[in-house]
Amino acid sequence: MTHRNTRRRFLATSGGLVTLALAGCAGDGGTGDEGEMDDGDEMNGDDGMNGDDGMDGDDGMDGDNGTDDDEMGDDDGMMQSATIRVRIENVAPADFYSTDGPTNGAIWITPGAYAVHEDENPIYELGESASIGLEALAEAGPPTGFEGEDGLVDELGESAPVAHSGAYTPPDTVADPNDPTGEVPGAPPIAPGGAFEFEVDVSPGHRLSFASMFVPSNDVFVSTDEAGIELWPEDGDPVEGDVTDAAALFDAGTEPNAEPPGAGPDQAPAQDSPDQGADEDGVVRRLSEVDDGHEYPAVGDVVQVTITPT
Repeated sequence: MTHRNTRRRFLATSGGLVTLALAGCAGDGGTGDEGEMDDGDEMNGDDGMNGDDGMDGDDGMDGDNGTDDDEMGDDDGMMQSATIRVRIENVAPADFYSTDGPTNGAIWITPGAYAVHEDENPIYELGESASIGLEALAEAGPPTGFEGEDGLVDELGESAPVAHSGAYTPPDTVADPNDPTGEVPGAPPIAPGGAFEFEVDVSPGHRLSFASMFVPSNDVFVSTDEAGIELWPEDGDPVEGDVTDAAALFDAGTEPNAEPPGAGPDQAPAQDSPDQGADEDGVVRRLSEVDDGHEYPAVGDVVQVTITPT
């Protein structure tokens, strides 16, 4: 099977309605959280309503906040806000693993889920079992979950500490020189040289967390550390620049790493079904603390995460 056909097959083996959701759940404007997600719930946006909260603006008024600008000064006693662009780029080498594997030696990054929050990263808790939504993303790739189960996007949308959340998806792809369709946006996941971009509205004190599957693997994912990425310090301006230092690779603890990446039949994209493989019944750990005898790159050799105020 060719490398291009394997990229197409990744879609076909992500599982039923999950595959459809993964392939078409982003907005026309590429914002990552405003599109239609066909995961069985037919969600128009993060929570099944039109827009972030089912109203015409972020706070129920016409426009983002009832003013002509995206920012509100605190001189009037109102919360400041700004829009930032998040870029997640696959910077991995094209031949990190054996070219005999299903990715032809490359590392792929799947579409994922994100959350804007003030407290700790709501995607995982170190030393605790992964949620069913995180398990689906770490083992098979889709942020929309296994068929018939809530996905990570759903879980984050229902999390009280989360200000707002969503998914970055194929339409949020701004570059992918190795896409099998020859188009951008095209078929997920992104290969080396590819990148996702999406925009989020933030206020002072907000942080960002995200998660994508590391392919090929049994249940490895890339995410932010426990604190998340600081987007806007309480006593400063919105952050700008490279924030990759806040990211890391993690093991979900849901499936044993029985074979090296790219060599196991229970790994995406080689597996025949999204939930294929033995249950590990473990906990989420930093990949650097997992002694499975396999080789993995440093996170900075996998992704580059950049924040740009718009």
